[in-house]
Amino acid sequence: MSIIKPDIGVIIVSYNVQEYLCNCIDSLLSQENIIAEIIVVDNNSTDGTKEVIKGKYPLVKFISNAVNAGFSAANNQGTKASSGDIIFLLNPDTKLTETNTLQKVMDYFNSNPETGILAPMLLNADGTLQPSYWNYPGLKELFLELFYLHKNTKTKQPSSSNEVKAVSGAAFAFKKSLADEVGGLDENLFWMEDTDFCYRVNKTGRKIILDPGINIIHYGGKSSEGNYSVTIPNQVMSRLKFSEKYDSGIVYLFINILTLAFICSRLFAFSIGSLINKTSNLKRKAYQVALKSYFRFNFKGENTIIK
Repeated sequence: MSIIKPDIGVIIVSYNVQEYLCNCIDSLLSQENIIAEIIVVDNNSTDGTKEVIKGKYPLVKFISNAVNAGFSAANNQGTKASSGDIIFLLNPDTKLTETNTLQKVMDYFNSNPETGILAPMLLNADGTLQPSYWNYPGLKELFLELFYLHKNTKTKQPSSSNEVKAVSGAAFAFKKSLADEVGGLDENLFWMEDTDFCYRVNKTGRKIILDPGINIIHYGGKSSEGNYSVTIPNQVMSRLKFSEKYDSGIVYLFINILTLAFICSRLFAFSIGSLINKTSNLKRKAYQVALKSYFRFNFKGENTIIK
């Protein structure tokens, strides 16, 4: 019996987001004129995800991890397990808005074989545009954020396919052979793994393309909602790790110093806010974790993600 090779392999990493995951899979199953291989890599969910997915979607390939392996490691697992030539990484809290979304992805790669990564335009639940691309982080960006000035630098959304530096890991596609060439997502990064992957792809001379003609709803951060002690330290430390990997020694030194200043400034601000606000107290604790991680990274060489 011959096995039909899929046109595209869709990799979804899940962690306690059963309802969103089911909606995402439903939108994938509605895709027309394309053979999609759907692979769910579950990071030890405790909300019954395994039982529901295996019972409701028998054709979905389900990989169950005994521990939370992290976003990057789980995506790498799924990529290696896929038999598709095109890989589409997709967050579980996303929904394809049209029945030809995957066909559009395939058509783009067929017409533009030099493309490294193709990303859709992400939309909020109400249909408004969601920031989905950015430049590589550097001294300027960290300095602006230190003084709360980063929100004044709005990124303009393109009206046509446009080459960009980095795109959101919530949804993007690439050839499987590309991951074999440059390596998968960096498993020591969390909340910078997409930018890091884009950087390595860009270094090969291939383009990172954002296509506003392909729209996907992204509800945003459902796997980590409210878990500040994981999200905040990883965001802060991943930026520092990125700088260590790619910046010159002097730039990395300044970013390292600014990172400490950033952590301390937020720790001070949220310590005051914690006196009257529960969320501020949670963020204060998160920046305490970030401070400990900063010192362990610099003085003990600890480089793993915070779970």
